[in-house]
Amino acid sequence: MPARIMLSSVTKDDLPLGDIGKLKGFWYESERLSERLPKTASRVDFTFARTEIQHHLEGKYGFEVYNFQNTPSDGASPEQVTTRETRHSHLAIGIFASQVGWKVPDQDPLTPTFREWRAALESPLKFKVFVLKGSLNLKKPPEIAALLDEITNYKKGVIYQEFEDAVGLFTAVDSAVRDYLNKAVIRYAYDYAAKQPTDETERWLLLPYRTRVKEMETALAEVAKSLGVREATLTLGSVAQSVKLHCVPDSFSIPESRKFVAYMFDDEAGADASADSGTLHIVAAFGGISDLQIRRHLGNFEAAEVYTDAWGFYATVRASGMQCIYLPKCVNSGVMQSKLSGAISWLEGRGGEVAELAGRRRQILNLSLNPASVPKARKARG
Repeated sequence: MPARIMLSSVTKDDLPLGDIGKLKGFWYESERLSERLPKTASRVDFTFARTEIQHHLEGKYGFEVYNFQNTPSDGASPEQVTTRETRHSHLAIGIFASQVGWKVPDQDPLTPTFREWRAALESPLKFKVFVLKGSLNLKKPPEIAALLDEITNYKKGVIYQEFEDAVGLFTAVDSAVRDYLNKAVIRYAYDYAAKQPTDETERWLLLPYRTRVKEMETALAEVAKSLGVREATLTLGSVAQSVKLHCVPDSFSIPESRKFVAYMFDDEAGADASADSGTLHIVAAFGGISDLQIRRHLGNFEAAEVYTDAWGFYATVRASGMQCIYLPKCVNSGVMQSKLSGAISWLEGRGGEVAELAGRRRQILNLSLNPASVPKARKARG
């Protein structure tokens, strides 16, 4: 089954073509590009750009490309189709210039394409946005501006890149796809090897819960250290984030297993009040974990936000600053390393947000430790 690519452009603009000679050697059928170009070759519109990118991805890589603008609907509404396809795709490619598209007449102020982008941000490692230089500086509706701000808050190059002409766009798209393929192949190979039955897996299976947890904790500490965790601190770009490692000896659905992390958020209250930030917890479970179980574990079912990816889950309650990474089915240290590596890569694009929530968590914990510092309400005089 070929990889599925979501091609999503938010623009009505045209753009300079650029030097097509720079595409020679890597762009699919670059020698015939001049034949595919419109008669006015100095500038091209985005209908041509989308078609050319789709032609390249299908021809060079054999991808299945979903391009909403060129694909008939299956009867569902545009917003339902685009959001569904974004979540199902292995890679989402967005293109933005100055003019946005049409809006759906419902309660959501975003256009169908921006809804795709909002859905894609749930898994930022598979989302790449290419922005025509100068477009982000133009005035936009508040809802669109807020979404674009969220995208550009990531380190440049992680999610978005700028381009000046069509050739620059084509070059950047091909580079992003090759980078995606390299990471996907490496991760697949590592995951396949890690998930094979090993002596370690068989030994852990035969151990009682308490002994299994101890072995898992030792393995997780070594894996975390190999991935850059030093003195209970994980560096995410310019952010030094405090982390704490935990293990669960079976599935979260089993109470006897889940009890090993039952009070980990409560235990934060006894942590060093002089710390600058709260803790990002990392839980490796021998068995499975579900979205519903995570929400119950956080203790605030409705307010919990849970993001899922191939490596597991990131969950937070923004109001309290609680944060946790959940790594399911860590049946040996190889799987642990693969999943934690994926989680850290995902976190690197959100270092600022993680730090902000950790700071909020520390403030709340400090208030709970020193309630006298909370101003008391004055009684009204009669």
